[in-house]
Parts: sequence; C-alpha cells; structure tokens
Amino acid sequence: MKNGFLDADEAARRLNVKKATLYAYVSRGMLRRWRVDGGSASCFDALEVERLAERGRKGRRAERASPLFQSAITYIDESGFYYRGRNACEVVGWRYEDVARLLWDDTLTTDARFLPDAEVAAVLRAAGEHLPEETLPFDRVKAMLPIAATLDPMRHDLTMPSLLSRAARVVATLIEPMAVVAPEAALPADAERLEFAARLWSRLSREAATDQLLAIVNTTLILVADADVTSPTTMAARLGASVHADLYSVLATAMHCSGGAVQSASSLAIESYLEGLAQKSSIGHFVGERLRQGEGLPGFGHSRFPGGDPRARVILDQLRQVTSQGQRVERLAEFLDVQARRGVPPPNIGFAIAALVYVAGMVRGSGDLIFAMGRTAGWIAHAIEQYALPTEPPRSPSIYVGRLPEARNRAGHPARRGGDETMFPLPGPGRRD
Repeated sequence: MKNGFLDADEAARRLNVKKATLYAYVSRGMLRRWRVDGGSASCFDALEVERLAERGRKGRRAERASPLFQSAITYIDESGFYYRGRNACEVVGWRYEDVARLLWDDTLTTDARFLPDAEVAAVLRAAGEHLPEETLPFDRVKAMLPIAATLDPMRHDLTMPSLLSRAARVVATLIEPMAVVAPEAALPADAERLEFAARLWSRLSREAATDQLLAIVNTTLILVADADVTSPTTMAARLGASVHADLYSVLATAMHCSGGAVQSASSLAIESYLEGLAQKSSIGHFVGERLRQGEGLPGFGHSRFPGGDPRARVILDQLRQVTSQGQRVERLAEFLDVQARRGVPPPNIGFAIAALVYVAGMVRGSGDLIFAMGRTAGWIAHAIEQYALPTEPPRSPSIYVGRLPEARNRAGHPARRGGDETMFPLPGPGRRD
C-alpha cells in the first residue's frame, strides 16, 4: 500500500475476488480506479476497497455500522503487536518516552521532551487538594485534564510541531499533581534513564524502587502504549480528532471510555483479589473459596490471543525474576500454577498489570493509571494521524426506529406492528446538520 492506495492485486485479495471481478466493479460504478504519481497502473483507494469488502461480509459484524479508519501505527496478529513495523515485545528495552516518540513520528526525528509544565502543575496540584482523599489515581488524573486544557491558550494549534511538544508536556504534567508516596531513599541507578517510569513509581508505591521494578514499569508502559483502531478507546480518540477537537479533549474522551468491566485491561478487580493471596495458607483454598462464593477470577483469556497474550507473558516473566519481593513473587507464581492446572486460559494484559501492582506494593487503583498513562502515547499518535487527514471519516449509516411525526404516518408511510412506528434510513453523508 502506498499513500493510502492499493494496487490491483492487493485490492482483489482484500475483496476476495479475481482481478476480472475487480474491474467489473469499476465498470459498474461500485469502485473508482486511480492513477498515482503519474504511473500507468491502476490503483484503488484503501478505504473504498474496505467499505466494499464490508458490504459483502456476512454475520453480525457486517451489520454493525462503524467508521473506517486508515492507520499506519500499530499492527496486530496472533504473533503479537507491532509498532510502526517493530515487534513491541522487542522494544521493551527502550525508554517509554522513546517508544511514544516512535508512535507519534516514525522518522524518530522529534526531540519533544517529557518535561512537566511547572506553572500548570502547581495549579493542578492546588485543584487536586479539593478531591476526596480516597479518589483513585486514574480518576484524579482524569479530573485534571479539563483544568489543564483551560491553562493552554494554544491548545487549538494542531500543527505538527505544536502537537509533538504539547503531547510530551501534557503526558509529563498530568501525573505531577499526584503526591509523592515513595520513601525519600535515593532512587536506583536506572531512575535517571527511566525518568517517566521513576516519576510514576514515586506516586504509586510506598516502597523503595529497584532497577528491576522500574524496568518492569517501563516495560508495561511500552506494551500497553497502543492497540489498533478496533480498540474502543482508540476509536473514541480518533472520532474526537476527526472533528478537530483539541488534544486535551481527545485524551479526555479516550480516558472516560477506559476502564470498567467492559475493558479487559481494567485491573482494579484483579488487584482486589490478588491482595487476598496472603490471607490464606493455601492458594488452592483461596481459589476454591472464591469459586464456592461465586466470585470470579478475571484476568485470564484474550479474544485476540487465544494462545496467550504476548504482552502479559513478557511482564510476568520479568516479575518472576524480581528478587526484592520474594514472598509476593512466590505467591503469584503459585496462583498462576493453580490456574494453569485448572485449565483456564493464559493471563491477559489486565492481569499482568495487576500483578505488577501486587508485587510492587502499589496503592489501590494504580493499575488503571499505569494502563492509561501508557496508552496515552497511542491515543496521541492516532489523534496526530487523524488530524493530518484532509477530510472527516465517513458518517456511519443510521436507522431511525422511534415514533414518526403523525403527519408522516398520514402521508402513507407504513406503520410497524400496527402502531405509529416505522424504520427508514436517514439521509446519507451529504446531508447538512
């Protein structure tokens, strides 16, 4: 694919038809043929091809109307995650900040620095003092976003240089108002290199950091940095960006769609039951008692990775090597062994994040914040990509199923089930609001 266009072979493959059928679609006006960069070969717009393919698909998925987004950021298949063509599990040795820059600009030429805005952070810190003490970390950050937006008079500047510098500053500033709960002991040697991970740790854990644990926080931030456009939160971010909402609004939209029972990465419930591992002498008794009480053990299985979530595997492998938290690591390993013997699916990324919170002794709710701060890089990347497109995404078709005005019924429109309700399509993309 080049510049959003497909050659004839690739277009036919995606439509699952022969090339002769592809050109028949052109002759019937179902698909447009283009010439790109002065070439003589036929090219086809990737979005038009995908829309046509969607029309031919069977089943419930085809019945669900949703915008189609074209993206060059993240690719996912059964083997794993790929950021800009690089296997995400192979860049875990990078700093989170550098992976974020890769997602935002694959040329890796941006020098946007993750430095907090001291003046904005001071205002946010003062505002945060009015929140209840029991406010969860993620909720605290979400509350700060609209305040930070009002303090940025240039937030509607969507040019690339402005977006890149603002993105790095916003990510660094959002966690600044949170109180430092880590002990005052000197941070480990790697803290300066893993700056963002170290600053996040200091606000989430009351225990002294180690090089091992900081590296795992950094790894986790990287592995959750993005998912493809099918992720609900990423879709929400792109929809916000498609109407040129400012970056703060895009992030707020995505964050308010994140977490909760419908999100596999929401780790709060998993954190709660992992804390109970230490309350029973036998892990088998712990699991059996929860099952007897009808309480689930979420965090296992992933629809996109039936063979096991590769992100969770990397994080849990690193946690098993932690030497400073021997007892917690041991109990976690016993629990995973019991689950494996029960035949449950492998753990997913939500469990891996909760396991990090458990081993590191972090405050309640830390997992959802770690996920959100890591995923912020991806949300911003998709917003930047969407801002660069010349047009808005196509409007989804919609069907009105409510009551019709009485005048329309008298005009002869058929009623449904003997009442005054009917179904008819709304005007298409050309309508004016």
